[in-house]
Amino acid sequence: MGMLKTLVGRRVPEKYRKYLNLPARRESWKKDNTADSRLGRLVSSWLRGRPEKCGVYRLDLGLDALSMRLGLIDAAEICIDIQSYLIRDDLSGNLIGLRLIDAANRGVRVRLLMDDALTEEIDAGLVSINDHVNIEVRVFNPFPRSRSRFRSLLANFNILNRRMHNKSFTIDNQVTIVGGRNLADEYFQTSSESEFIDEDLLAIGPVVNQVSVGFDEYWNMLESIAIDSFEPPIEHPPINETIYAGMMYLEERKNSPFLSSINNDLVEQLLSSELPLIEADAQLVLDHPDKVRGLTRNQVGETTNFLRRMVSSATREVIIVSPYFVPQRQGVAFLAALVSKGVRVVVITNSLASTNHTSVHAVYARYRKPLLRQGIELYELRPQFSASDLKITLHSKVAVVDGASLFVGSFNLDPRSLYINTEMGMAVESRELAGSVAASIGKSLQERTYSLRLARSGGIRWKYLTNAGEQVANKEPHTTIWRRSLTRLMSLLPIESQM
Repeated sequence: MGMLKTLVGRRVPEKYRKYLNLPARRESWKKDNTADSRLGRLVSSWLRGRPEKCGVYRLDLGLDALSMRLGLIDAAEICIDIQSYLIRDDLSGNLIGLRLIDAANRGVRVRLLMDDALTEEIDAGLVSINDHVNIEVRVFNPFPRSRSRFRSLLANFNILNRRMHNKSFTIDNQVTIVGGRNLADEYFQTSSESEFIDEDLLAIGPVVNQVSVGFDEYWNMLESIAIDSFEPPIEHPPINETIYAGMMYLEERKNSPFLSSINNDLVEQLLSSELPLIEADAQLVLDHPDKVRGLTRNQVGETTNFLRRMVSSATREVIIVSPYFVPQRQGVAFLAALVSKGVRVVVITNSLASTNHTSVHAVYARYRKPLLRQGIELYELRPQFSASDLKITLHSKVAVVDGASLFVGSFNLDPRSLYINTEMGMAVESRELAGSVAASIGKSLQERTYSLRLARSGGIRWKYLTNAGEQVANKEPHTTIWRRSLTRLMSLLPIESQM
């Protein structure tokens, strides 16, 4: 048990609407006076002569993404704003939590905004660190704690089914990280059981303030509830006990190869102006937070509309990476229209063997044949592509258009991202960066994926390379008959709108 969990009882109001009658919260907004911070001076120097441009760096390796976050927390002087769907009581969560407390002890203001879907087990830890005078934790669209989440979801499905899926990590309003990673081991290559392939973009320049403005919009919504506002209060230990629990958690794992792999060089390169930032035009793409209220049925958000315009502009090639890919009939037609214009459309998603959500795969499988018939190139991630025993799962959410435009964020091409959850991402115009991402994806297709083809019989074939040469499977490769049968049964359920 680490710093974010304790064994305590919990009682809170039963009705969601009672949360809206809480006492007025302390106003809290982004810090604008950060130019004199170390990061501020660094950014000002880089922007000199190119004030409208952004500097962007790709974080495609999990350990680099964690190392950069930890180093930026240590470099913070004024404020830290973190927005995430989840944080776990694991190696990454404890490292980040303890560093945040250290920053708060230095006088840095810390704001942590979590979606409430997966916070129940770490309520006490979150309330404990919230007791620090410089740390405030809020949960978005909260669940009651006095009964099971399943019962609460059934009773208030239309409210509690809608989640904040956004991820951002901003330091001193000068440097931001936006992408698909949550704050947990599997996203940072520090897990001993599973590993997610994911993407983040680090950026400096005007886009950072856009992220901060967007964070404020969510932070000050009525649905963002202070973690210490529940009545009666959530029982929790004193913060010094929470710090001790976190330190002991890390001490017990001091010989972990992941701890010794944390790379401080990246942050040092950034702080010494040696990190190879790519000069680009970049902008934040963000759903308005009131999307979570679901006032209009099947109303898409700003992120969906932006991606539709971006992909529609393609003249040569579109690459879509989406771990949970449920295009629906309108999505198949949309991509088919691109193919009819002569655009190459490539889609990479999880295979049944690699996915962590069998229900999503069951619905996605309905669309494989229609997609292939329309000329869309379809690839599925192979579950393992190294000597490691780790299960490899795709979690990146990426779109590349004509090797010039790039989107990285939290958005999956599925009904949940379109209509239910709030999403965000960063769009970048840069042939250097977009071309590099497209090239690395293209290189990985042969060695890391199954290439799907339609057989003359009308069935699907999975082609892939091994040391013995090309292999062809006529059923979901590397899966058991039990899992395939379960998936077929799930495909019969009316669950598509929730995927």
